[in-house]
Amino acid sequence: MTAERNRTNVLRFFREVIGAGNLDLLDELAVDEYEDHVALPGQGPGREGLKRRVSRIRAAFQPRHKLHAVIVDADQVAVHWTLSGVHSGEFLGVRPTGRRVEFDGVDIYAMRHGCMAAHWNVVDMWAFHRQVSGSDQH
Repeated sequence: MTAERNRTNVLRFFREVIGAGNLDLLDELAVDEYEDHVALPGQGPGREGLKRRVSRIRAAFQPRHKLHAVIVDADQVAVHWTLSGVHSGEFLGVRPTGRRVEFDGVDIYAMRHGCMAAHWNVVDMWAFHRQVSGSDQH
């Protein structure tokens, strides 16, 4: 039952928080002392930092995520995703270009009692940079 709750809550994070912008739901889905091992510059610590991270990603792309795989192993959830959107806000120092972007990533969440407690990810930032520079037309 715990594995299914972990899966459900991470899916809610992608759909309801990142997708729909319900940042208040993070009070239910993430522990207060949430630890982001790949924090964005200036993100800040804890759950409040996670809220800032999501706000920046939403402002930069109004992203849509296609989830390819969700793998649950006890208290860890891994998600392989593709983000698509329009680069309409500053992201990692890159000013908005108005270009469509699409890039992949894998997130891993450590869960505690059904809540996200820690995060690691690997993202294809090379694809993002190619697309916003205009050297890779999508």
